Amino acid sequence: MTSILGVRLTKEMERAVEEVVKEESVDKSTALRILVHIGYREWRLKRALEKLREGRISLWKASEMAGMTLWDFIDLVKKEGIEWAEFELDEAIERLR
Repeated sequence: MTSILGVRLTKEMERAVEEVVKEESVDKSTALRILVHIGYREWRLKRALEKLREGRISLWKASEMAGMTLWDFIDLVKKEGIEWAEFELDEAIERLR
């Protein structure tokens, strides 16, 4: 199911859409869907990291929210310097078994 939305774009955003149109050889609608999809994935990842950092969600839940495998998410969390309770890792490993 799809929806039709009217969106006002800044000149910068319009140039970004045109860049995707040229680079990917797609129409403007497809270029916008690509950019929205990428932006949504990045937003979900940012929110998952924020909530984990604040202790509002578990490591496992944050990886699901980010749309990443647990192991890839753990690597990212380490790179970001975010600490989490070690018992969560044990719990996550048990879920994978």
